[in-house]
Amino acid sequence: MTSIFKKLQVKPDGDIATVDFLRNRDLIPMGPPRRLWGYQAFFSYWTLVDCCIVIWAAAASLLSIGLNVKETIGIVIIGNCIVATLSCLNSAPGYYYHIGFTVSQRILFGIRGSYFGIAMRTILSIVWYASQAWLGGLCLGLIFSCFSKKYLYMENTFPESVHMSTRDFISFLIFHLISIPILCIKPEKITHFLKFAAAATFFGMLGTFIWAINKGGLGPLVSAPSNFETTADHAWAWIYGITSWVGSISAGITNSSDFTRFSKTRWVSIAPTTISLLVMGTIIPVFGILSGSATTAIYGEAIWQPNKIAEKWLLEDYSATSRAGAFFAGVSFLCSQLALNLVGNGIAGGMDMAGLFPHYINVRRGALVTALVSWVIQPWLFYNTSSTFVVVMASFSIFMAPIIGILVSEFWIIRRKHLKLSDLYSMKPSGNYWYWKGINVKSYVIFFIVSTPALPGLIHGANPNIKISKGLHNYYNGNCIFGFFIAVLLNLVISYIFPAKGIHETDDADYFDTFTKEECEELGIIPYSEIDHDADVDVDVDVDIVSEIVSPYKESEKV
Repeated sequence: MTSIFKKLQVKPDGDIATVDFLRNRDLIPMGPPRRLWGYQAFFSYWTLVDCCIVIWAAAASLLSIGLNVKETIGIVIIGNCIVATLSCLNSAPGYYYHIGFTVSQRILFGIRGSYFGIAMRTILSIVWYASQAWLGGLCLGLIFSCFSKKYLYMENTFPESVHMSTRDFISFLIFHLISIPILCIKPEKITHFLKFAAAATFFGMLGTFIWAINKGGLGPLVSAPSNFETTADHAWAWIYGITSWVGSISAGITNSSDFTRFSKTRWVSIAPTTISLLVMGTIIPVFGILSGSATTAIYGEAIWQPNKIAEKWLLEDYSATSRAGAFFAGVSFLCSQLALNLVGNGIAGGMDMAGLFPHYINVRRGALVTALVSWVIQPWLFYNTSSTFVVVMASFSIFMAPIIGILVSEFWIIRRKHLKLSDLYSMKPSGNYWYWKGINVKSYVIFFIVSTPALPGLIHGANPNIKISKGLHNYYNGNCIFGFFIAVLLNLVISYIFPAKGIHETDDADYFDTFTKEECEELGIIPYSEIDHDADVDVDVDVDIVSEIVSPYKESEKV
């Protein structure tokens, strides 16, 4: 049995000669050879986050709470401004020190305590992978239906209790199969696929929108008024709308440093992230709202998902023209689901699992495990039943908001952008991130103070028969905003009263070969190439760190 586990262990390579409890190749700071993401890559990544079926349909939920179209668009714009700001701030450990979400949790919760935040993100990755894979399967079903009318009208051989059709199951299975080779692509080398998928998806959605407006005009929903009894209810609807919009992307905000660690230069991610979120993040929901309104005029019912609009073309008229239009639309939507699931959920889940089990899981293995375990989630229940599980998972922002707040305040205000990388990979109690027995009690206290008052609202959302006070309900509705700012304030106050040690310390040398010589000069540290491995100390470095970090770092290089 021992030999089996030994064979399953992640093998060292040229980047790292030792895999241990805290590191493997995908957890160490990202060196220049692997930092291949530029402007186009980041713009494409965030465009894919926005150009997807979920975001197209998401604005419809804001109309359902009584807001009108103009107010919904206003909420989307405000929400995207918040998302862009938080993404740029929260991803700083990635573009400053080239570490991802997994390692940055050690700053927040301690070397041992970090598993808490990592585990939550892992669960989110698995659930959203399942959800996006189901939508991807529907896109595949649309494509197959363009070639076969029998596939479009395939007889359902499953019992009603399964809550999915035979056709959808086959499509879902095939989507998983074609995802496997894509999940094996290294994160730093997927930029070309992201660019292609982003362009294909945008033009597919643009074409669907143009068709809907040309056929049905703006539709009746555009002129519908908002519907609230009191001004207070109207105001809280705005807060809930902004919170739900930010919350829907909170998982992506939380682990944004997983991708900024691949930045070619420090600031290369800021402009494309901001532009994409503000422009594409507004255009696509507007497409969804207006297309839904137009389909009301065309078919007598609002169709909120773009793939369902294309499927309606086939159901209404199975002509060559309809099939061609549905095929190209289906291919573009499929590109979105494949790319988004790869980056936003597969790779993200792989990085999280690598942090939990670095001896046995790297990014590639973790991504494949994420895809495999996602079957357990049964995502067809999300869309074909009134599952309370969806409500619970959609409310996970109550846990993400305090984590984002703690990290932003810790990195930017308390530590003033100073990190000691070597201590993030050390089990020594003297390390800056060991705190109390490997756990940062302060962050845990803040997390539970902030998230606990929102739990009654989450329970009420899952079971409306359980009554809660209006105050708790309002806190839950605004949890993404309230949770972030309360976490920031509490972290600043507690850190002032009980300051952590070494908050402004950095390493004296680039022990991980993370930075270029120009970056080392800017940071005031000794470049990796000048570290004396044999400790003949002609440069001022920590000999213990040279032995612990540098010695097992690059097998092929003796410095």
